[in-house]
Amino acid sequence: MALTKPAELPTILPAGIFPKVSRPGQDLKITYNWDAVPMDKNYNVWVHIKDESGVTVFQNDHEPPFPTETSTWLGKFSYTQTVYVPDSLKRGTYHIVAGLYHKTDRHLLNAGKGVKAVPGLGYEIGQFSINPNAPIPPLASDKKATLDLKGYKISFRDEFDGPLDVSPLGGGTKWIAHTPYGGDFGDAQFTDPQDGFPFSTTKGFLSISAKKDGDKWRSGLLSSLDTANKGFSQLYGYFEMRAKLPAGPGTWPAFWLLKSPRVKMGFEIDIVEQYGRWPDILHTALHWWYPDRKHKGVGDNFRVENMSKQFHTYGFMWTKQEMIWYFDGKELWRKPTPPEANEPMYILIDLALGSGWPIDQTPNPSVMIVDYVRVYKKQ
Repeated sequence: MALTKPAELPTILPAGIFPKVSRPGQDLKITYNWDAVPMDKNYNVWVHIKDESGVTVFQNDHEPPFPTETSTWLGKFSYTQTVYVPDSLKRGTYHIVAGLYHKTDRHLLNAGKGVKAVPGLGYEIGQFSINPNAPIPPLASDKKATLDLKGYKISFRDEFDGPLDVSPLGGGTKWIAHTPYGGDFGDAQFTDPQDGFPFSTTKGFLSISAKKDGDKWRSGLLSSLDTANKGFSQLYGYFEMRAKLPAGPGTWPAFWLLKSPRVKMGFEIDIVEQYGRWPDILHTALHWWYPDRKHKGVGDNFRVENMSKQFHTYGFMWTKQEMIWYFDGKELWRKPTPPEANEPMYILIDLALGSGWPIDQTPNPSVMIVDYVRVYKKQ
């Protein structure tokens, strides 16, 4: 669907930028603002950060976060992306140039007040400055803890006080060692439980290890639902893991929720993902998996205390109205609950490798240590 007439075109508006002055290597939040018209889900946003000479120094291309399977953009629409300023950026002013593309074609937009159209169907939506002496932004985890579980009771727990109750694919165990939908991911093969690998329990702690076997990596994943659709899943409630995540580049641990693989419309909640390359950056996300294999995702990233040096809790509160992500009981992110999320979801915990990052310097072995997993339900 080509967009050509002014009345058919979305209007791109000036971005919100925080902080306006940043240090190299710090995170920068860009709020993208639109006055939108209905569009299909095949459009993407390209974003080039340019120096004063017009050279692109880094990018923030992304999918626009369509909120539901059937909805489209309409009216005023905003969302925030966290980007990381490269350590190599020098002192100066940088320009944020953005636009829309469909497959390989860029499209004409209306430029809102304060937006400058530039050659190549791009639109300058804001500027920020780099200064090595700029104030260091506070951590997201510097907030006061606000988690309140009054009226909630435990519905599922594993304290890992004894041998792990796990089997390869099911048969009445609390966990299975593969995804119930039959798909591995990442650069380490998820392995059937063996003696001491990839899972072990000691003194109330679960260790999930990734190690090299010859020239291949192996690691572990746990799912609370088995391939026969049996096991634990829950609609709404509070989900929490206390864990110490592995250090080192290439590691990709996660604590997440999925709808049953037997439903038509897939939906995923990432309570925490961490890339060992950045041990103090906590990633959260929602993913829509459509029956036609198309995918849309929306997420945000938060700078917190180093997750590899000590234990932290990773929590997720889910009601019919809203979703809230927590770190050590401190709220990070809040979103309205989309219609696709109003079905029971099951738990996954894994130590994957890669996700597009090289694993040639990944520590061998790498270990994720989990103190407990607890789920609460409103009484």
